[in-house]
Amino acid sequence: FWLNALIYGVTFLILRYRVEDLPEHIPTAPGEEAVPASLFHIGRYREVLRARPVWLLAPTWIALNALLGSWGTQAIFQLVQEPSGEFQDQVLMRGIEPWQASLVFGIGLLVLFAGLLYWGNRFVRLRRTTIIGLGLAGGGVFVLALAVVNHSTGMPPWVVVAALAAAAIGLFVLAGATPAAVGFLSDVSEGYPGRRGVIMGLYSVFLALGQIIGAVVAGVAAEWRGIDGLLVASAGLLVVALIPLGHLRASEHHMPGHEAGPEAASVS
Repeated sequence: FWLNALIYGVTFLILRYRVEDLPEHIPTAPGEEAVPASLFHIGRYREVLRARPVWLLAPTWIALNALLGSWGTQAIFQLVQEPSGEFQDQVLMRGIEPWQASLVFGIGLLVLFAGLLYWGNRFVRLRRTTIIGLGLAGGGVFVLALAVVNHSTGMPPWVVVAALAAAAIGLFVLAGATPAAVGFLSDVSEGYPGRRGVIMGLYSVFLALGQIIGAVVAGVAAEWRGIDGLLVASAGLLVVALIPLGHLRASEHHMPGHEAGPEAASVS
């Protein structure tokens, strides 16, 4: 709680002293009426909720955050709990020390941060939907690799090491899906210059909704089959995130903020 308080305090100082105030009026698209920045205007929310482009990313966005939420809430508990006779066939369900679980998740976070930095610099050359697609494929590799590790009893050590390396690579690639989705959302918001805050607020709600869905799904899946249940749930969420990707890709060139890089130019 003290750490959270410190983070909020630093965030407050950044917003208070390093972020410029809003302009007197929120910028609007041609033909829109200027609205004072400090005025709450319900019409902005109605317009955003009726806009089809705003909803394009919602299923993928919610599914990605549900995937992160599922592992953030249940995986640690499953790793450190006392071994039970129910899931003795699963290596990752045999109980490890809390410090070992912290070490594993610390390494995972470092891999995620490295992936965020790497893929965040690839928007100039690759389309957002390409990076999202690669990220979902990386998530699939991550799930399959952990499934191998979870059932590695009797396997040669080199197979386990290779599976762990594949899981790390998959996680590194999966990390790119989040900044790519944020970039796509930014492109969408360019079409609504006076509604950017509303759109970002709506997707913040979707983020929380995804986290809640992920926590609930993970709880049910873990009770059903432990780590295997989490892996099955993760695979299902990856499929949900993948289904709208073709439609997103077809709509990407029409986004006002879209900048065509070499890949996009070659496609068009």
